[in-house]
Amino acid sequence: MEERRIPETLEEAYRLRDTADSLQERDFYQEQVYHLRREEYRSRGIRTEISSRRRERQSAIEFSREMFFLEVAEISGRNSGRPGGREARAAQHEARRYATRLDTHAFLKQLASPHSGAVELYRRNYLELLRMGKSPSEAYYLSRVIGLASEGEFRRAIESVRETGYPARGGVAYAVERAAIQIRDLPGGMILILLTFFASLFAFVWATQTWDSAGAGTIFFVSLGLIAAGALMLISAIFIVTFIRSINK
Repeated sequence: MEERRIPETLEEAYRLRDTADSLQERDFYQEQVYHLRREEYRSRGIRTEISSRRRERQSAIEFSREMFFLEVAEISGRNSGRPGGREARAAQHEARRYATRLDTHAFLKQLASPHSGAVELYRRNYLELLRMGKSPSEAYYLSRVIGLASEGEFRRAIESVRETGYPARGGVAYAVERAAIQIRDLPGGMILILLTFFASLFAFVWATQTWDSAGAGTIFFVSLGLIAAGALMLISAIFIVTFIRSINK
């Protein structure tokens, strides 16, 4: 009997399970998924000795996640134009990568607000945008910008995306929100923006104090410093406001 590979990470366990050649092999890697997830819970201090009702609910969540990824793979493979080919597998891998990021964000939202239905709403957004033919990256960012929209708001946003390429608030607002999401997804992205804001504020105050004592030769450079510091402060302030607004999305 061929020795099976033991995955070291949860993502690797999912990948090995989804590419299994037989039902027995898939069941084996499904057990590895459960094992690694339990280890992740233990490392975070979450009790794994839970009641049967909690176990049933956990299984239902796990099953819904797998159905979501299967649907993502089916849609992205169909959109690639050559189902079963190398392009289809590459498209499915990219779509799954963005789906994992979106699902992680959605679970964190739902943990913060259990009655928001964040997981189902974000999944709805992503799947509908993939069906429209959007690339996985574009579907991910549009899903984040649309957020926890009601059915009516969601349909209006989808119609606007179909007609203009962005949700109803306009292209500039979408570009700013998308950039804000990209920065937030970076490790320490929010801290970077806050540091930029306070550094530009300090530079602006310093330049205004230097203005009175600046000589004729340095007045031009002080002016440039004021303009640059003011622009950086304005841009970082816009991103901070966008971050705050996106908390409820």
